[in-house]
Amino acid sequence: MSARVRELAEKQARLQRRCAEQRANIGSEINGIEGRFRSLDRAAGLAQGALLHPVVIGAGLVALLTLGRVRGLRLLGRALLLSIAARRLIQAARGL
Repeated sequence: MSARVRELAEKQARLQRRCAEQRANIGSEINGIEGRFRSLDRAAGLAQGALLHPVVIGAGLVALLTLGRVRGLRLLGRALLLSIAARRLIQAARGL
């Protein structure tokens, strides 16, 4: 085996070790990120389930009737916008 072939084989081995180390580092980073988002996903699931609960919907209707039509519709519109934004945020977080 010539010196050049041996040199190339050593360089290839070093590069493969380096790639393996980088893959391990990236894997641990991803696990850390997933761990942080796990609690967020649970909270978002609970919030999403709570927003669609019949009691919450009923309370919103009662508030609409109590506050008056204009203020109630404005409040309902804002709540709808917030719920849509929250769902999009949840979907974006799950996409990571």
